[in-house]
Amino acid sequence: MKKLISLFSLIVILVGCSSTETPEQVKEELPQIVTGAFPIAWLSSQLAGDCAVVNDLTPAGGDVHDLELTPAQTAAIIDADLIISVSGFQISFDDAVANTTADVLDLLPLIDPILGETHSHNHSGETDHDHEGETDHEKSSGEESLDPHFWLDPNRAITAANLIKEVINTLSDDCATETSDNYQSLVQNLTQIDVDYRDELSQCQSKTMVVSHEAFGYLAKAYDLEQIAVAGLDPESEPSAARISEIIAIAKEKKVSAVFTEDNANPAVADILAKELKVGVLVLNPIELKPASLDYLTEMQQNLLNLSQGLGCR
Repeated sequence: MKKLISLFSLIVILVGCSSTETPEQVKEELPQIVTGAFPIAWLSSQLAGDCAVVNDLTPAGGDVHDLELTPAQTAAIIDADLIISVSGFQISFDDAVANTTADVLDLLPLIDPILGETHSHNHSGETDHDHEGETDHEKSSGEESLDPHFWLDPNRAITAANLIKEVINTLSDDCATETSDNYQSLVQNLTQIDVDYRDELSQCQSKTMVVSHEAFGYLAKAYDLEQIAVAGLDPESEPSAARISEIIAIAKEKKVSAVFTEDNANPAVADILAKELKVGVLVLNPIELKPASLDYLTEMQQNLLNLSQGLGCR
């Protein structure tokens, strides 16, 4: 009997010793990945699973472009094993990354980026580099005006996922196995989103999106739509009265059937446009901020529903 008790006690001790680490301590021992853009954090989490910790510095509200890092966030960047960035999207994040020795994957130059409003643009997200009157400085500063919102094109999101997979699977043997398994499921989901968009947007009464700011160039290019943006790549820029008048004239000519705004945008301009055009206002999410759903796929499907309604599809 004493031997049985002693054996039981030994088992209890061994079990107790094996579970002394808290979940937080276990997480600290895993490779640390840091990003400042929600869609990139979502892609990274889907790929990494439990093999690494993804620290998403995306704010829950406010202007994501003007992210101000806390000391703790700066420390997370410095201590990261891997940083996945979208250069030009958040200047403070870029500055912090420049001062680290961690491995950095900058996705933007690798996904066939398009230029933004600071160059001559034709409302569809494409640019004319040889536009008359463009200065030599503007021609040479294209990298500064690359549109960062590539995740609104599911096919570019697949390209990004492949790039992310390749770097995450170098972090550990567990990651090499897990990312390969997770990648197939992720690609299937992103491919289905692309199929849904192509099917739904193939027959619409209008092909023109009047949007709050120039975040939808990739979406427009992918699905043969036209983007007319109130503000440029920076959503905080204030449109002039002349710009609003220009948008109203173009929208009337294009016979737009809705104005698209964002949850965090000032509704005043959208309301003015909607009143002048006698159309409704719908939300189109650039998926910059951390959404309540915490799910990229959910936000993309909601965008498709609103696009279909606003463009009079089918």
